[in-house]
Amino acid sequence: MNKQTFGYLVVWRLLSVYIVQTSDVPDEYWQSLEVAHKLAFGYGHLTWEWRHGIRSYIYPFLISILYKILELVGLDSAGILINAPRVCQAVLSAYADYRFYLWTNSTWSTFVLTLNWFWYYCATRTLTNTVETALTIIALSSFPWRDSKRPETSYFLWIVGITCAIRPTMAITWMPLCVYHLVTTSKTITQVLLQYLIIGLTTLGYSIAIDTYCYKRLVLTQWEFFKVNVMNNIAGFYGTHSILWYFTSALPVLLGIYVIYFVIATYQVLKHYKVNSREFILLLTIFWTISVYSLLDHKEFRFILPILPMIIFICTCTKAPEALKSAHTLKRIFIGVFVLTNLIPLSYFSFIHQRGTLEVMKVLRQELGRLEGSYARHGVDAMFLTPCHALPLYSHLHRNLTTKFLGCEPNLRGEENYVDEAEEFFGDPMGWIDRTFGNDKGWEEEDVLPAFVVLFDNVEKRIQRFLAFYELIVRRWNTHVSQGNHGNYIEVYRLKSLGDLKR
Repeated sequence: MNKQTFGYLVVWRLLSVYIVQTSDVPDEYWQSLEVAHKLAFGYGHLTWEWRHGIRSYIYPFLISILYKILELVGLDSAGILINAPRVCQAVLSAYADYRFYLWTNSTWSTFVLTLNWFWYYCATRTLTNTVETALTIIALSSFPWRDSKRPETSYFLWIVGITCAIRPTMAITWMPLCVYHLVTTSKTITQVLLQYLIIGLTTLGYSIAIDTYCYKRLVLTQWEFFKVNVMNNIAGFYGTHSILWYFTSALPVLLGIYVIYFVIATYQVLKHYKVNSREFILLLTIFWTISVYSLLDHKEFRFILPILPMIIFICTCTKAPEALKSAHTLKRIFIGVFVLTNLIPLSYFSFIHQRGTLEVMKVLRQELGRLEGSYARHGVDAMFLTPCHALPLYSHLHRNLTTKFLGCEPNLRGEENYVDEAEEFFGDPMGWIDRTFGNDKGWEEEDVLPAFVVLFDNVEKRIQRFLAFYELIVRRWNTHVSQGNHGNYIEVYRLKSLGDLKR
């Protein structure tokens, strides 16, 4: 039965590779696939985080090995390079779901986790948060609870070490659980501390080795991450939210109707904390994690994804009040609403929301292939006049192009009245183009203008004089609700002089 369950979960996750056809956040590509592509093929672009050494190469390094294998066997086409890492992530997430099933010994709990729309939406994405969540589930499934009948092992600690090496903030989530382990372990405190020390030093050792190899210099990325993001509060540059945002917005979105039962389950756990000891420790871990994250200015839904399995465990494994047990009609209604409220956002965000960015990259890739280098006579092959990193790049084109896109590096030097390039462009698009390419009288020269220009429709009317030299080759709908400098549609323009080439 267990093998059959695992098989079902693998199929469920593999299906999501093809069902989820939208983009989420830039980190899905620029902190994983783009980095791996540059490692494997020697060309690409690294964002400022990688130039300043605040990101660990562990995850993209593993993807780069996959890329090199695909190259060696002649399967390094763009389509395979895009989907192969997602297939691997799907299998890892399926295994995590399976471990959750073994941990809870509950089909219903596993159903709630696997149908949760946000986990389904993220489970096959190449986000470090996705890896962290899968590894957290696996570690929790082997965690040595006081009342556990299994022999205590250090297996979970090795996984915790990996998650913390990939992203140091995971130490926040695991801190209460590790303290609980130290207090309740059957081993002597000396034995356990020695175990922690050996695993910690080993983890730090391979982390430094991989990062030093990839950065080509000695670097401790965990310290650099803490120094830049926490001590200098650079993360706030990318947006801030209220201190209660995780409680008032993130949890209701992630849990849907289960947020109601989470409140009930929390009350039940606190009321009977001696009986529900596991749930009580997990509840402390959840609120501790959210409380610490709430102190940081920059907040995102995906940051608390690793605690989602803990919440589902509490909601589905805590004994329900007798009134709810006897209300069969209410239970059926609850299940129906739960399924519906997950399928609707799952379908919308997987099929519709922010789909256009990936579609235009596919068209651009095909167009570049059709021209086969005829565009190379231009100084810039493709220019992206979008909010920075709004689209993937080399990992989806798999061509060694000259590109230009708007930068958005934070004010690392503490300059007064600092304005990044993207903000400068959207403040005065035509002025930025004039400063970048000079007077428009020379724009007809071959080596001045980019061969292709990608932009959102909200910029189109503001640069008509520039676009007069281009023809629109594709326009794709992207989102119903545009935020910031994003538009509802995304477009690709081709220089008119290239229009008749290789027809």
